Amino acid sequence: MKTFQSIVLFSLIYFYKSIFAFVPSGRGEHNAVLIDKRLYIHGGSRWGEGHAPDQLFYLDVSKSFTTHEISLMPWINLSSISGVTCRNGATACADETTIYYIGGWHCGGFVSKFDTLSLQWSEPTTFGSIPREEMQFVQCAILGHNIYVYGGFALHQMNILDTSKLFWSTFTSSLIYSGAQLYSATLLNDSILYIGGKFGSFYACQTNSNQETTSGQIPTRKCDHASVYIPQHNRILLFYGLDDITINSLDTLTFTWTIPVILNSGGPLKRLTRHTATLIGAYVLIAFGFYITDEGRFTSSDIFLLDVSHKDSYKWVTIYDPINSIQPIPTSPTSPTSPSNISIGVAIAGSGIIGMIIGGGIMGCLRSIIERANINRVNYDRLP
Repeated sequence: MKTFQSIVLFSLIYFYKSIFAFVPSGRGEHNAVLIDKRLYIHGGSRWGEGHAPDQLFYLDVSKSFTTHEISLMPWINLSSISGVTCRNGATACADETTIYYIGGWHCGGFVSKFDTLSLQWSEPTTFGSIPREEMQFVQCAILGHNIYVYGGFALHQMNILDTSKLFWSTFTSSLIYSGAQLYSATLLNDSILYIGGKFGSFYACQTNSNQETTSGQIPTRKCDHASVYIPQHNRILLFYGLDDITINSLDTLTFTWTIPVILNSGGPLKRLTRHTATLIGAYVLIAFGFYITDEGRFTSSDIFLLDVSHKDSYKWVTIYDPINSIQPIPTSPTSPTSPSNISIGVAIAGSGIIGMIIGGGIMGCLRSIIERANINRVNYDRLP
C-alpha cells in the first residue's frame, strides 16, 4: 500500500512540475554567468523572431538534475523583476556578486547591472570614454574591478570599465586588430588570451597568418564558438562554432592544440553557434544557441553536459551531480604568459586562428591612460 501511495505521490509531483514549472524557451546570443551555485542566464533572441521571452532566469546547480527533461530542471524565473530589459549579442562579467551586461542590441541602457543578492536590476550612468554602440558579439574579462572589453564592429581599441567608479577608459596598440568579433576571451592569471574571431568582416571567419605559430592539431578557423578554462588541467576547451562541430583543446602551459578524447557519443549533432559553455563543478554545461543546417538556422532549446572530471577521459552525460569534482593534475605554478613587463604581446596563432595575450604590465599601462571626454553614442543598425 505504501509503495502504491509513493508511486501516486511521485506521479502527482511529476505532473505538477511538468505543467506549472518554469521552462525557458530556446535562444541564442544570450549570456550565462555562474555565481554562488546559480547559473544566471540573461537575454538572447530566437532566430527570426526577435528577443526571446523570459529575459532573466537562473539554474540552481546546487541540486541534481537530468538534461533528459528540461522542464524538470531547477529553473527559477526572475524576468518579472522591476526594470529587467532585453538584450542580445552582449557581453557579461561578474564583479563579485554583481553582473554587468554591456553592449549588444538592447532596449535599455548601454550598460546594465544585476545585483544577485538584492535581486535588483539597474541601468547605471557611466562616464569617461564611453564606447560606441558597435560593441556586439565581443567578450569581456574582469581583473580586480576593471572589466576589459576588446573590439567590436569597426572598433580598434581595448575598452575598460572601472566598476567602482563607473568610468570608461581606453588604450590602443598596433597589435590590436580592428573590428574583432565572435572570438573567445580567457583570463589566465593577470593576462587575457583571445582566440579566434572575425576581423573587419561580419560574414566569414578570418584567417591571419602574421602570428606566432602554435603546435599540434591547430584549428584552421574558429569563430562564433564558446570556451571554458579548466585550471586544474591547464586547458582551454573551444566548443563548436560557425565552420565546424569540433571541440578543440589548448594546453595553456605548452600552447599545444589537441582534440580531446571523449569516450562516448553525444552533444549536438549539427553545427552550433551563439551558445554558451560554462564550467560548473566537474561539468561543462552547453546551453541553447543556433543550429546551422543546409535548410537554414534554427533556435536550440537543448542543454548538454560534458563530464570533464578526468583530463584524458571526458564523456557526455545526462545527469548532473553537484558533488562530482574535477581530479587535479599536479603541475608547476609556472605562468603561461609572456614576461610580466610586456603589456601587449602576441601569444598564439596558426593557420588562421588568432590569439593574443593582453596583460602582464597592463596595469602599469592603464595608469598612464589620459582621461578622455564623453563621446556621443551613435545608432547601429543590425546586420543580417
